[in-house]
Amino acid sequence: MRPTFILAALSFAFLAAADGSTAQLDWNTITPSRVLQYHECYDGFKCARLEVPLDWANGSDNRTAVIAIAKLPAVVSDDDPTFGGSIFTNPGGPGGSGISYIQRAARNMQNFLDKPGRRHYELVSWDPRGIGHTTPSSDCFHSNTVSRNAWLLEERGNGGLEKGIDAIKHGLSMTKALSQHCKDQGDAMAYVNTPSVARDMVHMVDKIDELRQKESTIKVHGELKKRTKDVVGRLQYIGFSYGTVLGNYFAALYPGRVGRMVLDGVVNVDDYAHGPGWLSSLDDTDEILEQFWQGCHEAGPSVCALASASDASASGPKGRFWSWVAQLDDNPLPVVTSKGFMVIVTGNDIRKFVGVALYDPILFFKPLANTLHQAMAGNTTSLITSMMSFDLIPDLDNVCSAKHNPTILPEARSAVLCGDGDDLTHKDAAWWHKYVQQLMGKSQLFGSYWSIIRFSCSSWPFLPNLSFKGPFKSPIAVPSLAAGHPAAPLLFLSNRLDPVTPLKSARAMASNHPGAALVVQESMGHCTISTAPSQCTKKIVADYLEHGTVPSGETVCGTQCGPWDENCSGYPTASSKSTGEPFPEGSFPSWMFPLGV
Repeated sequence: MRPTFILAALSFAFLAAADGSTAQLDWNTITPSRVLQYHECYDGFKCARLEVPLDWANGSDNRTAVIAIAKLPAVVSDDDPTFGGSIFTNPGGPGGSGISYIQRAARNMQNFLDKPGRRHYELVSWDPRGIGHTTPSSDCFHSNTVSRNAWLLEERGNGGLEKGIDAIKHGLSMTKALSQHCKDQGDAMAYVNTPSVARDMVHMVDKIDELRQKESTIKVHGELKKRTKDVVGRLQYIGFSYGTVLGNYFAALYPGRVGRMVLDGVVNVDDYAHGPGWLSSLDDTDEILEQFWQGCHEAGPSVCALASASDASASGPKGRFWSWVAQLDDNPLPVVTSKGFMVIVTGNDIRKFVGVALYDPILFFKPLANTLHQAMAGNTTSLITSMMSFDLIPDLDNVCSAKHNPTILPEARSAVLCGDGDDLTHKDAAWWHKYVQQLMGKSQLFGSYWSIIRFSCSSWPFLPNLSFKGPFKSPIAVPSLAAGHPAAPLLFLSNRLDPVTPLKSARAMASNHPGAALVVQESMGHCTISTAPSQCTKKIVADYLEHGTVPSGETVCGTQCGPWDENCSGYPTASSKSTGEPFPEGSFPSWMFPLGV
């Protein structure tokens, strides 16, 4: 199955290029190397292919993985006194391409993090094992988009897992078939889970440090001197959503390699790694939807197309919406696209579509209202186009075009999260039915869809070569760089309401790390930096990266604007009018909506 979730800074919408485009690079022209060798790429970036052991646990295994790395250099040279080093960033998923992400996000992210004249950073991201341009690949369809879309249509015909035990049995057969298909292609997918990626990060930090030491000098009191090397290289890192899982694994496994670590949109890693899994994610989802109805009513029909002047309360638009969804549950809507592609729109499709929009209220609330209003009036053109852009239905109109290139593949996502979580392959249909019901009890809107994440592990055939089940804790930070201790406390960020990584998860994870701080931003959406402008949050993050100091305990930060405001400075916003394109071109680049969590 393939949920279309944006976990991680994949909702870094305000950092994306306006047209969602990226330059092209034939990665095969870069020769893999055991030492880090950068090459010019992507108009101002530098790229490398770094060989690492496929199996970190077996020194006699000579197989290798080749990690694709990209960086945006700092705006100052490495020997400038204001150079702050490398900041690694992971956009989530699991299975998100760091290469695609950094091309779109890096320049604006650099502006967010830098302190002009005081600190300037180079940004580094990579395609983790099995992902994107890194090899071996976890693409069980070998880039055959026709075959993949045939599979997705078969899956789509099954309906949602909330349909009952028969739908679950059919889904179990589908996941078993896909798992066997992947297994027939070798065991490389046993080496792509999070502990192996964390070990790769240690290696990348060392190789960057090694390269910098070769010729690096720094100006001290007017003289150029050789840069002195720390006992070990330290990671500076910003992780979003699943990237916070990766950060927690790294801090627990290699606490002495932590320099600075910012975790935004925090997953409960204990829930991620143990038991049924993913049961703590949806505590705030339906509350954000309630805020959507309330805000729509208060903004009125001139701003929110779903509102009506005759509505006495938010129950008006809310009631009309749920009545329409119930009708689609009973009588799905047949649609034929302009190119003759036929699709059946169900109530489950609409619940998924609205759930995805909750990831970024500032960007999506107004166009969401417009699209739903048009669809409820019988015009589904924008709805179908938007759902294709969100990868919620296969885009068969463009199946053979270059732009039809999903960022996260379902089996790549499964390779990571199934390898990290407990084995669920012995669970029967009745157990899965109960699991689906548990999540639907958490969220009427998103529960069934969210259950697909762990459902994909029902027949997963690979046992990970490295496994770590916690505890996900780190020792107290020691700024003097004591061995085995982080150089600074961890900094956690959370919105007040997050659709898939609720505030309580951030509080639980922060409590595992002595001295850690939590910034609660008074906004809605997935991940703070990406969903609302806040000078307060920006200053705390920049100060932390420079000095390694964090606020005491839990700090609350306000924002400059919200979803229904006329303008939201610095963020791409939809038109405040109820006319025009419901989802403007380029407002939702496909990389934001991968086939992952």
